[in-house]
Amino acid sequence: MSPDGQQVGRKGLNRCASVWACPVCEAVIRGVRASDADKAITEHVRRGGMVLFVTFTVRHWSNHDLEDLIRVQVREVWKGLLQGRKWARSEAGNLRNRLGVVGTIRVIEVTVGQVNGWHPHLHVAVLLGGVQDPKPKKLKKGVQGPRQQWDPTVRRYFTPDAEDLDAFEAEWKAAWIDGVTAANPDFRPSARDGVDFQRVYTVKDAAAVGKYISKVQGTDVASDWSVGAELAMSHVKQARGGNMKAMDILFRLAALRGGQVADELPGWGSIDQLLALWAEYELTTKGGQNMAWSEGLKRAYGIGTDDDQDAADRQAVDAEDAGTQLDRLIHVSARTQLEIGRKRVMVEVNEAARDAVKREEDPVIAVRAVLALVGIDSMGVWELSHDADEAKWKAAAENAAVSSGESEHARAERREQEATDLNQARGDRKRLIWKPQE
Repeated sequence: MSPDGQQVGRKGLNRCASVWACPVCEAVIRGVRASDADKAITEHVRRGGMVLFVTFTVRHWSNHDLEDLIRVQVREVWKGLLQGRKWARSEAGNLRNRLGVVGTIRVIEVTVGQVNGWHPHLHVAVLLGGVQDPKPKKLKKGVQGPRQQWDPTVRRYFTPDAEDLDAFEAEWKAAWIDGVTAANPDFRPSARDGVDFQRVYTVKDAAAVGKYISKVQGTDVASDWSVGAELAMSHVKQARGGNMKAMDILFRLAALRGGQVADELPGWGSIDQLLALWAEYELTTKGGQNMAWSEGLKRAYGIGTDDDQDAADRQAVDAEDAGTQLDRLIHVSARTQLEIGRKRVMVEVNEAARDAVKREEDPVIAVRAVLALVGIDSMGVWELSHDADEAKWKAAAENAAVSSGESEHARAERREQEATDLNQARGDRKRLIWKPQE
């Protein structure tokens, strides 16, 4: 509680830091990611470079599993685009050097349609028109020596030649179509819609390149919807053509379970259908990388290091606790907190504590009274000193360090169970939604 009772915050919660499956952590993480992407993209364009915004899609049908669609696009074809063919070679004078490729930012967006099924696709910002020092050569295998640190600073900016851009787009388009077809002919993209390129030359264009999206949080897309937001904030976009995004599935499911009428809700699907979709989505995406920056790009624009994105996401959600400056601390036990969530009285608890402080009354008594009214044990609530709070944080960190390890046997059992659950979810999805043609 803040001293004036106006602000009520929470700290000490165990956060999952999942950008895929958690609506709470996702909002925090994507907000930070959007800010980082905006900074890199707009600063690159402001200094004289340009950005090529690319969307990659594949052909998909209702019988295709989400895991297969993501694997082909990300693990098989996208990596090949970065490593292969003329543009990616490092000889002087090649297409990559002529374009001045500084780096890429890649994200995965997943939607699902009632007719054509899962539709994962890639959004990529390619930062062009920059000159950097060459990367130091890697030591040969078996050769010992210190690893030389590469400085990714962009030394000079320029506008790439239009003919080189045409060649690059043709190269990537052909490589994408050929790569997807080789990996799985069923996924072969159309020559017209498989790859979309947008060239961004000005800061204004960089802030408006996402205008093709019809809706942002249910409103007409704003003129300042930016490349960074398009990359990182896809969770707030309204999926087009009757498609649902992951959080659309989750929110519709929660609303139906809460007794709301299906026809009055956005999206589609019954409770059983939504459960099958969500289970397949969550189990498929678990552990996957949603957003990836190329080596050195964050460092080039003073955003951070090349550390693993999962670590950055964890830091983003933990920063909310670290930044919480409260005057009075009220401890709520884990069991009581769980019951508050189950009975959906979080708002009432907050208001009771806030109003008590404003009236210069004891907020603990006020919170306990609210809990007693809804049948929750109120003995799990008491005022906490700052010293006791610090001691709890220290003890929690020590316990986490001891208990965070997972034995190989437990890991194997968990993975086996997840594989079984995923197969069950796929079967449920095909049985309940996309039944095979008779």
